[in-house]
Amino acid sequence: MIGKILGNRYEIIEKIGGGGMSNVYKARCNVLNRFVAIKILRDELISDPDFVAKFKQESLSAASLAHPNIVNIYDTGIEGDIYYIVMEYVKGETLKKYINKKGRLTETETLKISRQVAEALKHAHSNNIVHRDIKPHNILLTEEGIAKVTDFGIARAATSSTINNTSNVIGSVHYFSPEQARGGYVDDKSDIYSLGIVMYEMITGVVPFDADNHISVAMKQIQEKPLPPSKKVKNLQISKGFEDIIMKCLEKHQSFRFQNTDELIRKLDSLNGFSSSAKTEDEIIDSPTMVLPVIGDINENKVIDIDIIDEESDNAFRSFFGETNSPDNQEKNKEKKTDMEDKKQKSKNTKITVAAILSALVVALIGGVIAFKAFLYVPEITVPNLIGRNEDEAKKIVEDLGLEFKVTDRQYSTEYQEGEVIEQSVDEGAKLKEDYPLEVVVSMGIKEITIPNLVGRYAIEAGIILADAGLSEGRVTEKNSDTYAAGQIIEQYPDANNPAEAKDKVDYVVSLGPKVTYVRMPDLSGLELETAKLLIVQNNLAVGEVTEEPSDKVPAGQVMRQSVTAGQEVEQGTSIWMTVSSGKAEEPGTEEPGTEEPGTQEPGTGEPDYEGTYPLTIALPKDKDKVTVVIQRVTDGGREIVYSQEVKTAEQSIIVNLQGSGIEVYEIYMDNELYVTKEINFE
Repeated sequence: MIGKILGNRYEIIEKIGGGGMSNVYKARCNVLNRFVAIKILRDELISDPDFVAKFKQESLSAASLAHPNIVNIYDTGIEGDIYYIVMEYVKGETLKKYINKKGRLTETETLKISRQVAEALKHAHSNNIVHRDIKPHNILLTEEGIAKVTDFGIARAATSSTINNTSNVIGSVHYFSPEQARGGYVDDKSDIYSLGIVMYEMITGVVPFDADNHISVAMKQIQEKPLPPSKKVKNLQISKGFEDIIMKCLEKHQSFRFQNTDELIRKLDSLNGFSSSAKTEDEIIDSPTMVLPVIGDINENKVIDIDIIDEESDNAFRSFFGETNSPDNQEKNKEKKTDMEDKKQKSKNTKITVAAILSALVVALIGGVIAFKAFLYVPEITVPNLIGRNEDEAKKIVEDLGLEFKVTDRQYSTEYQEGEVIEQSVDEGAKLKEDYPLEVVVSMGIKEITIPNLVGRYAIEAGIILADAGLSEGRVTEKNSDTYAAGQIIEQYPDANNPAEAKDKVDYVVSLGPKVTYVRMPDLSGLELETAKLLIVQNNLAVGEVTEEPSDKVPAGQVMRQSVTAGQEVEQGTSIWMTVSSGKAEEPGTEEPGTEEPGTQEPGTGEPDYEGTYPLTIALPKDKDKVTVVIQRVTDGGREIVYSQEVKTAEQSIIVNLQGSGIEVYEIYMDNELYVTKEINFE
């Protein structure tokens, strides 16, 4: 695939990962000139409609989501027999790899990652998408420490059928919920359970349930209550509040868990001292709305005499009752008129007096305001430039101007000498009132830097440690180490405790873990069991499971099959499984009637009581000339090799007839790597 261009724009650069269903490549988008990640369905699975449907489901599920904690889907396409999904390229590593490097994470780091994953799930759930496969392998950590959820390959819409097919339980056995293990109803709370296991693994370094086979792990998920993290790991640093959150996520019954991710996020925030509730402010109304009567046009210069209005009103009143025309009334009216004129003259004199008094008051008031303003006036002072001046000199300048000099902080500086002003609170040229405080920051000179000790710390911490010391990262190299775990720093240059200057670079070497040594697998066929075990140990390999199987060709006690083909290069310490002959199978009818119930024979003493045969078709990879195929039957008692053969891939696929009863689980390995797990119903 390297160098191939998909969709006339995506140029494949290198392979960066892969899984049982697909391979992931780094590519360059020649249209937008950026790096992207392209997930391509494996060639051998193209002919399998189930895998193709699952691959398409991933693009449909994730493409509808847009969130900073979810890997974005940019494009999808089919080119010939290549099915691909174009997604955001995340430079970093999986959370699983990060946990393996550090052993276990601190509570602060676990809380940060957990909350980001919860936010991603909240967004997915709000779009009716249930992920169903939350695990550290599907959570990517960027170099900036941002968590991004990926792999929506088995996600389903919550509004459609979210009940697992009981004959094909979906998910990762160490992380899926009890309802997934039972093949029951799956909803938002199933993802919360899986996130709880991820949180448990981050804080303890181990999963809550583990066993020799997947069936046993699934049964533990259904039946057993997990140990609290504080009891799982001795002297674990974890708060009671956080442990309670994890244990609530891991409740067996869905109704006992957090009912949604909102509730979980609020709990996580409470541990950090955050609060999602916003404070409300009372609304203040300075001028309430009123209904006022209509005000007509009034001439402001017109003076209305109240006495005239009263007189006219009185005359109109009297005229209405016919009193104004009588002689007596005329005389009376004449007298009243004279009195009225006198009153009008007096009223006029009074108004002149009041106006004079008011004018005098106004003049006095204006004069008082002017005098008061003159009394309150404080002169303004132009702020000088103090940057770079000595503290004593700056203080004298400021105080001579009539301002207050105030030192608010002292800081190390590579630019200014000890005692010089670094910052001032008000810029040069601004105006301040007299006695106003002018705040400054004074230099403490260059800080004496000592190189910190990085040996034994994890590489992901180095940048932060050096930055805190005022230093920077230099050249980073890697090499194998039998003493330090992968990811730990084993050497540094210069050494710790040496003096340094600001921004000096520190080189360091990161451990790759013990060096992996490969040995050639010896041929065990036909050897006695003890001899075969000795040969395995002599080649620095480990003895794995040994099963027996009747054979007409191989004498009892001799090795018939081995899990790794003879001559193949294999890593030291690899467990080698063997199938040993139990001798010829007893022919039917040789035992006396009634001495053995049908189907109760011990392993290796007769033919197993099988109910049916299943023809298993296995697609072979195209990138190899030949491959060793091993099929194991997984039971509560362990594993049994039922097929082990090196085959040529030119055949494209092989058919293996399996015999069994009821529902059984089989694991198919190719060149000692798990290819697929298959659940087969023989009924």
